[in-house]
Amino acid sequence: MSYLKNVQVEGKRLLMEAALNLAANTRSLDAFSLRELARNAGLNPNTFYRHFKDFDELGLAIIDEVTDQIRQPLRDLRREAAESVVPAGSPPISWQENPRLNFVRSLQVNNATVELFFAFVESNPEAFIVGVRELHGSSPVLRKALRKLMQGFAHDMAEDIEVLGLLPKLDPASLLSVSEAISREMFHLSMNYIEEPERRDEVCQQAVASIVNLTMGSAVIAGHVELLADALR
Repeated sequence: MSYLKNVQVEGKRLLMEAALNLAANTRSLDAFSLRELARNAGLNPNTFYRHFKDFDELGLAIIDEVTDQIRQPLRDLRREAAESVVPAGSPPISWQENPRLNFVRSLQVNNATVELFFAFVESNPEAFIVGVRELHGSSPVLRKALRKLMQGFAHDMAEDIEVLGLLPKLDPASLLSVSEAISREMFHLSMNYIEEPERRDEVCQQAVASIVNLTMGSAVIAGHVELLADALR
């Protein structure tokens, strides 16, 4: 990579970091001026337009980066957690064959997912503060992008639950609906995790309990009451 390219990449990085730091302490990404952003980034104000056409594009770049950093690792972790109970390559074991084993696998995946998610929140608090605010903020572009991000997480989750057999069989619409509910719950619990550090263990436990209630509740509604009863025996 050339020196000029390095400078351009670093300039973009500095602007994104300055925006997150400023927005985490104000109302939204558009609550501060370009001059203030540039000053906090240690750059000339004109540098902004070498990287972004406006603040919406800056916000989209931040959302894309968060997505790249956490989306695939969550999917990988679900698989690894499931395989820690039943190793990869083992013959598939259905819920009807061994409900207890599959329930344990589901809990293992839930715990691992929550742990990774909140570790990421702890490392990137500004991104989540800004994300929660912009989800209800003034920019329709960022609101749409954040809804799309959450829908993407939900689609990933629904697919992983189906492929890994983490729930008794649900119809696709019900599975996606419960995954969307979990995605929203995790996103909003991130603020409690950030703002109440003394309650972080409790927030993690609340997240795990919410996932169990939502997933197993959906299985009960789908008619798998006896199967889940067997899993808990």
